[in-house]
Amino acid sequence: MTPPRSRYQNEPITFATMHGKELLAQHPFADALGANVVAPQQLNTDLFGTFSGEILRTSSPRSTALAKARRGMELEHTHYGLASEGTFSTGFGTIVENTEVLVFVDDILGLELVEGSITISPLPAGRTIRHLDDALNYAAAVGFPEQRVILQTTHNGIATSFKNIGDRETLHRVGEKVFREANNSVSIMPDYRAHHCPSRAAVIHTLCEQMAHRLATECPMCLTPGFGQLDVEPGVPCESCGTATNIIAADIHGCGKCPYRTRIGRPVKRAAPHWCNFCNP
Repeated sequence: MTPPRSRYQNEPITFATMHGKELLAQHPFADALGANVVAPQQLNTDLFGTFSGEILRTSSPRSTALAKARRGMELEHTHYGLASEGTFSTGFGTIVENTEVLVFVDDILGLELVEGSITISPLPAGRTIRHLDDALNYAAAVGFPEQRVILQTTHNGIATSFKNIGDRETLHRVGEKVFREANNSVSIMPDYRAHHCPSRAAVIHTLCEQMAHRLATECPMCLTPGFGQLDVEPGVPCESCGTATNIIAADIHGCGKCPYRTRIGRPVKRAAPHWCNFCNP
């Protein structure tokens, strides 16, 4: 299949990653745009923060992703860049939410586009463990070894992480060492890095498809690529009293370059009273 001609035909787009995320973007960007997605060779994305907490992320996910994208572009001397940033947090009870943002930068047009999602992770949160059997049982429950795990010890408030555990023998060996030498608590958690976390990789791949489709969509007004969703509009009225609720009534699509905007209404026209701040304060 010959990809359609686009502004990005045969252009290199740098995906700022050292965890194989460029592989998740290559097919969508080639199919929709004819673009070549590559990864920089000398980029250490851990400097922007780690899931295991040794290096804290100091900026918002969007700002961090933009900083990573621009660093990748700088290293590869390209005009176009991609980067993603993920956050895993516990919501209600044991539910773990994966918030993911994917950014695209076009330095020639001055574009900074963002696609994002919030999904329920199929993985449990990390937990404190007391025995090697606890580690083996947890690993089996999360789908090890395809889904890898991290063992972590904490002593005097300083965490030490044991990563890249990719088989049962290594898990057993590292686990025995950790429990033999640990002076404080031991915990186990999923390795959320994209190359070791299939469920997160699937989320990033979907965002790459969305971004590629967006870049293939031109603004009706100025023909700049990247026309897509910029915001949402709440306000679906309560079916009982008519008061505007926080339920989303429409999506706002727009251009990343010019002021053109359009409102696309959602099919839900009335909201149940339990969503209403007047009926259910």
